[in-house]
Amino acid sequence: MPVSYATDAALVRTIRSMAHAHLTGLMQWVPDPQCRSCLHEISSIADSLLSAIHDLVRSGQIQPSHRLALAENEGTVAINRNLRIGVYPLAANPMHWGHILVGLAVVAFLKLDKIVFVIAGKDDRKPLMTSPEIRHRLGVSVLEKFSPIFEYSPIALGTGLDGETNFGRILTLNSRQRMETWYIAGKDHYRRRNPAGEPDTLEKLERVVREKESAGNRNHSISLVFVERGGESREEVNRETFLSVQLLPSLPVALSSTAARRALCNGGTFCDAVVALPYACLLPTRANAGKPDVRTCFDD
Repeated sequence: MPVSYATDAALVRTIRSMAHAHLTGLMQWVPDPQCRSCLHEISSIADSLLSAIHDLVRSGQIQPSHRLALAENEGTVAINRNLRIGVYPLAANPMHWGHILVGLAVVAFLKLDKIVFVIAGKDDRKPLMTSPEIRHRLGVSVLEKFSPIFEYSPIALGTGLDGETNFGRILTLNSRQRMETWYIAGKDHYRRRNPAGEPDTLEKLERVVREKESAGNRNHSISLVFVERGGESREEVNRETFLSVQLLPSLPVALSSTAARRALCNGGTFCDAVVALPYACLLPTRANAGKPDVRTCFDD
């Protein structure tokens, strides 16, 4: 096995051990049996996915160690290999194990080299959302523990740009690198227009593709993967598109940033929603739970 594969495999083993230690440690910390059961299920899913990713690395099917340019003025060297990259835009308000499991599942099922997490900047539609600086700082502290499978991009910080636009910006930064790319979103965005009649993910990404083609960039293919969410309505929407679309089944655990925020604003009492936060998010947010500024910033 080539040294690079061996190194990557060792890194995945370390990530797997870290995730197991985090979740089993938290199981012993929380008193509620339901919370422990939730943590056990998260641990089981994470371990299974990381085991599958480890096998993909060992067999040379994926290579997560190659770095991309993920911020303006950040250079990189294109390699003679077609990289398979997922881009996952999210608010991370706050980041939880559901986000992590989605990322791991997409890597394992689509055999991607890595996932780039693009944490949103300012959203004028949600003036009370936690500040971008806090969300990015907490997100980085989580994602760095899953490197190089996961990478963090600060490209949205200081902007109000949507995920599709930032996806296009990342492609531009890596215009010389041959890549197959997947834009990751919840299935509620699997539509051309949102309920307000504004362009949604399908229409926005078609625009990104046309812009890349008009610029003469033929190094990238763009596909989408939509993740189902438990309890979603099944209404018919206009989904006609020339883009390749994959659907990922919902995970066995239903985790929610909204539920975590509500629990934290109510004093941070342990419940499924709170213990589903990684340590890097759980400890600082729970330590400040109930303070007026925290109640405000977590209420969007």
